[in-house]
Amino acid sequence: MTTCQQPSLLPGIELPDPETLTGPQLQGWNCALCKRRLLADQLLGTVEWTCGGVTKEAIELYVCRPLCNEGRAAQQGGGPG
Repeated sequence: MTTCQQPSLLPGIELPDPETLTGPQLQGWNCALCKRRLLADQLLGTVEWTCGGVTKEAIELYVCRPLCNEGRAAQQGGGPG
């Protein structure tokens, strides 16, 4: 369960729900938006993630630098799909 989601640090892009992300995305290895391996990254924002109903952990989410197509589509008002 996600609680107290902070605003994104990149205007026009919402933070994804960490419950929908993979382990590598939560660990900062893969982009939180497009799931590709990060070679150069930028901080998208921080969310609080609850694991097992008790443990709360601050998770920093990273995205591609330059911003990936998924992030650009969100900024332009569109989305993948």
